[in-house]
Amino acid sequence: MGYFWVAWFYLWRLNMIYEGGGWKRYRDLPGVYEVDFHWSDHGPREMDYGDAMEEVHRTALNALKKAHADPSINYVLFTHGWSTSGPFKITARSVVRGLMRSKESTPYIVKAKSIQHESVFVAAIKK
Repeated sequence: MGYFWVAWFYLWRLNMIYEGGGWKRYRDLPGVYEVDFHWSDHGPREMDYGDAMEEVHRTALNALKKAHADPSINYVLFTHGWSTSGPFKITARSVVRGLMRSKESTPYIVKAKSIQHESVFVAAIKK
């Protein structure tokens, strides 16, 4: 049973591009739309943490829908950070990555051309 999960995980990872290094270079992609999830920079959170993570999901999905409908947008750059990420933690990073892997994003993005970076996610938009 363990080998099945290892093989599944390996094949799943092949669906996206994985990169490291400086993330700001993605701002130079043609037709990029940036969504910043560094909400804590705007002061203390005024809603429940679970509600905030639901809002991250909703905001990310709406950004994909907007980009898909707008022919001038080729990529959506989600800046979500990485410092608080870890196993079994729910963060903006894990919510965005979960959405990108889900069937919910499939109508809007080309997963094979999307980039999962340490601190951002670049969704290539279907045209």
